[in-house]
Order: sequence, then C-alpha cells, then structure tokens
Amino acid sequence: MGSSPLDHTHVHHVDGPDAVALRRPFYLALALNAGLLVATFAAGVSTGSLTLISNGFHLFSDLASLLIGIFASWATARPASGRHSFGLVRAEVLGALATTLILIGASLLISYSAIRQLIAGHGATGSYGFDLTVVGVVGLVVDLASLLAFAKGDTRSALVKANLIHFASDGLGWLLAIAAGLAMTYLGFPLADPIASLVISALVIVTSVRLLSDVVNVLLDAAPNRVDMDEIKALLTSSDLVEDLHHLHVWNLSSTTIALSAHLVMKEGVTLHEAQEHSLELKRQLEERFDIKHATLEVECHLCENPTHLLGT
Repeated sequence: MGSSPLDHTHVHHVDGPDAVALRRPFYLALALNAGLLVATFAAGVSTGSLTLISNGFHLFSDLASLLIGIFASWATARPASGRHSFGLVRAEVLGALATTLILIGASLLISYSAIRQLIAGHGATGSYGFDLTVVGVVGLVVDLASLLAFAKGDTRSALVKANLIHFASDGLGWLLAIAAGLAMTYLGFPLADPIASLVISALVIVTSVRLLSDVVNVLLDAAPNRVDMDEIKALLTSSDLVEDLHHLHVWNLSSTTIALSAHLVMKEGVTLHEAQEHSLELKRQLEERFDIKHATLEVECHLCENPTHLLGT
C-alpha cells in the first residue's frame, strides 16, 4: 500500500552555519589579537616601522572583521519572519564583504606609504631591527593560534574563509617582519622595512580580491561553483514521469546553503500523488548528491506560458 501525501510534512527552514560553532573561533582570536594590536601599533609608532604599522592595520581590520563576524553569526541564527522569509542567513556574506573591503583599503594605504619611502630611499632606522624581529615572533605565535582556531571551523563559510585569508596573510606578514628586522640588524638595510610591507599588502590584496569575487557571486545569486548544472538537469529529468523542465534556478542563500527552484512538467496520466512522491524523492537526492537542502519543485501537467530556462538552453 502506497504512502499518502499527508504522511509527509514540509518544514520551511533554511540551514545556515551553526551560530555557536561559528562564533567560537571569533572569540578566541579576538582576545589574542586585541592585546597584540596595542603592542604592534606602539612598537610601530615608536620605531617608525612601516612593516609593523602595516601589520597593525591588518590587525585592526582583523579585529573589525572578528566583531563583524560575531554580529553576522548572531544575525544568521535569527529565525525567519514574514519580512525576512529566509531569515538573515546572508548576514555572514555581508560581513565577509565588509571585512574584505576593510582589508583591501588598509593594504592600499600601506602600499602608498611604502612606495613613498622607497622613492625617497629611506626606511625605518636600522637600530630598531631587533624590536621588529621580537614583535614579529610574538605576532607569528598569536597568528598561528588564531589560524588554527578558524581552520577547525566550517571552511565553507565566507566569513571563515575571509578570516583564514586574514590570518594566513598576517602569518606571512609576521615572517616578513622577522626577515626585515634581521636584515636591518645584521645587514644594515633599512629599505627592507618598506619592501616587506609592500609585499605583504600586495599578497593581501590579491587574495582578498579572489574572495570578493566569491562573495559578489553569492549576492548576485549566481550558481555555486561547486555544483554541476548539467548533472542537476540530468537528475531532475531522469524519470519517465517527467516530460520537461524549465524555470531552473540554483543559487546560494549563504556561503554554505544552496537553494534550488524548478518547474517539472509531468507526463500525461501521472497523478498528483505520484508527482508529489517523485518530487519528494528528487529533493532527497538533491540533498544527498549536491548538498542542496532547500529545494522547491513545482509540478505541472503542461508548460506554463512563456517558459524560461528550458531544458537544454
């Protein structure tokens, strides 16, 4: 005996990143980097080291991104409402966008200052090389601890990715700070400081622009890179019950949640019960094969007027 459509329940729920798990690395990194920020800026101002000042600005942007991330994870966990039917799952994407723009802006400012020093032919005084090396070692230890905290999180999240880029680039920044400090101390080469800061800023801008592209694609409702549209079409039309497919849309609700909507034209003679049972099975397979947890399938007995996104187009 077949099951009844009434046996199935459909709960409209959008799964975003787990808010508690998402916030955990943010709190740890915030505590570690707040103290490091004060020490780095103090050392940078007293020595005139652009490398330390650039790392200080990166730390400032890190702290801003961590605060944005905490707020965004809180907003993501808010329940759906009549006005926000999907909840606020895209808050973490907006947080990643703000974080990335802050980092790019800070890097451009540091690059400008570094180029001015290189043109003028001078950098920080060589006697401060030891201070630069010591602060670099401390910063590297703190940065590795922060990076490890985020590496254990949900790396599909745009916010987590943004902060992984931040701390990975900062780790390289601290290594360059150590190298610049050693060059200033033992080689008497003060231009090592602006050169190191320029390299750090360039690498940060390149990686940030790549993440910015991913974030913009989410905001533009582009199809996620990690799903194959042809495979999805093949799945939705694989049954003898389906005659055609149109109005197929796949997009990211957030960086971790994929949504899909489509119209399925059923063949003549297929009952409503059979159509619903088939759509439920398709939703199960979409989640299992493509991690699409929010699928809306409209079943029809004939093509609607002026269909778009027809199969094969």
